[in-house]
Order: sequence, then C-alpha cells, then structure tokens
Amino acid sequence: IGGSISHHYKFHWKGIMRLSADLINQAEQRTNPLGERELILRGYSIPMIENLGVTRDAYDSLDLSDNRLTTVGNFPKLVRLSSLLLSNNRIERIDAMNLQGNLPNLTTLILSNNHITGLHEVENISVGCKKLEFLCLFGNPVVRRQHYRLYIINKIPTLKVLDFQKVKQSDREKARRLAQSSAGATLEGDVRAEARLAAKASTASTFTAEDDESKTFEPGQGRTTQEAFVINFTPDQKTKIREMIEAAKQPEEIERIERMVQRGIFPGTAPPSSDPPSDGGSRQ
Repeated sequence: IGGSISHHYKFHWKGIMRLSADLINQAEQRTNPLGERELILRGYSIPMIENLGVTRDAYDSLDLSDNRLTTVGNFPKLVRLSSLLLSNNRIERIDAMNLQGNLPNLTTLILSNNHITGLHEVENISVGCKKLEFLCLFGNPVVRRQHYRLYIINKIPTLKVLDFQKVKQSDREKARRLAQSSAGATLEGDVRAEARLAAKASTASTFTAEDDESKTFEPGQGRTTQEAFVINFTPDQKTKIREMIEAAKQPEEIERIERMVQRGIFPGTAPPSSDPPSDGGSRQ
C-alpha cells in the first residue's frame, strides 16, 4: 500500500488494510442487478469486520469478497441488510449470536472458497440466520463431509437454494429421514463434539497471540476480545485467563470468560468444577 493512500486510513498492518470509517465512506456504491443498494469492499485484504456502523444501515447488500477475513461477526445492527457476499476470504468461524442479534433479515449468504471445515459452523449459520434462503459453501472443506447437503437442509428449513442447486421437497424428506436415523444421531453427536473442541481452540488462540498485537493497538481500542486482552490485563492476569480457558469444561464457560474479557473485566476465578481447589492459590 503506497504511503499516499495509507495516510488516509487509521491503520495498516503487514500489508493488511483495516476496515476504517474512511475506507467505508470512500468505497464504491451501486444498485446491483437485483435492484439492491450495495456497498462494495472487495479486495482490500481486510482482516476483520469493524466500523460498519458508519453505513447507518443504508444498504441491502454488502460485498466483502476477496479479503482476509477469518470470522463472520462483529456486525453492528443492520436491519436492512439482506445479502452478504464473503467469497474468497479465509473464514473459519461464524459468530451465531452476532448474526442473530444484528443481521435479523439476512436471506443470502455467500461463503464460497473459504476455510470452513466443521459442520458445527453450519449449526452456527442456522442459529444466526433464521430467514436464510440462499447459501453457498462451495469450495470449503466442509462440502466433503458425509451427509453435508442433507445435514444443512435439515438444519436450515428456510433454505431454498444450496450451492446454486434448488432444494427440492424430496431433498427435505431425505434430510428428515437422516436426522431421525441412528446415522443422523451419530452425526449430531460428532458435530457437538466438534463445536466443543472448536470453542476451546478458538479462545485459546485469542489469548495467546498478543505479542505482535501489543505493539500496534493503543489503549482504549479494545473493540474485540483479543484487543481487550492485549490492552487491559497484566502479564499475570493473562496467564490466569489462559489457565481458565484450558480448565473450562463447556463452551458456555469459555463464552462467559470471553464476554468478561471483552468488557475489560478480569474473570476472577475459573468457573466451579468437580475438581477440588488447589491450596495456596493467590487471588488477583
């Protein structure tokens, strides 16, 4: 990125451009072939979603293709948004609660050519997108999973088109039969196990990657969990938080710790478990 361009943006990091308010306001806008008002933010190597509140919920469609996003989340309330285009990123994770709360009218989600591997992320899409009609996951490792198409059709009953193929009534019947079978029960158990492992791995990664970040972020910028972790806690507190994550038995415990950290609150002690407390532990 040349100096004359980067001067206009709040931040650029190892060749990656931050999604700043300036970038959003200067981005191309158009009426797309479907008649939707669309904001185009393609090809900027954007690493994370942020600052979209400056759009004032003025768009039906948002194109964030060809960037470096790894997580679908951190959206502000965008009631008007119905189409989200995210092809050719590095997406591995879907934040179900953020989508459910802030993108309530999303009907089209394009995630082709990303890094989604687990069917538990399909579960997250089903929870986060209650009105979804058009979904594309073509080019993700997850499409090679056994029963991939039937699992999705059962999980997202509103779906009309999956990977550019119409969902037929016969597909719905097959998906329902699979869900009611022993094979379906086994698959569901596997997916829930995946979700638990992914939650722990994701949070552990967040709380171990602060070294480079701490050289970049300034105090008061903790908009994400990782930023808050870098900015607000002492080295001793960071060590204790990592230990809490490692000791967590359920995804809900991990989520509780993440929420507190994002608010800049030290979680205190690890959630109660069946293990007896160790002697001589000091309180922060």
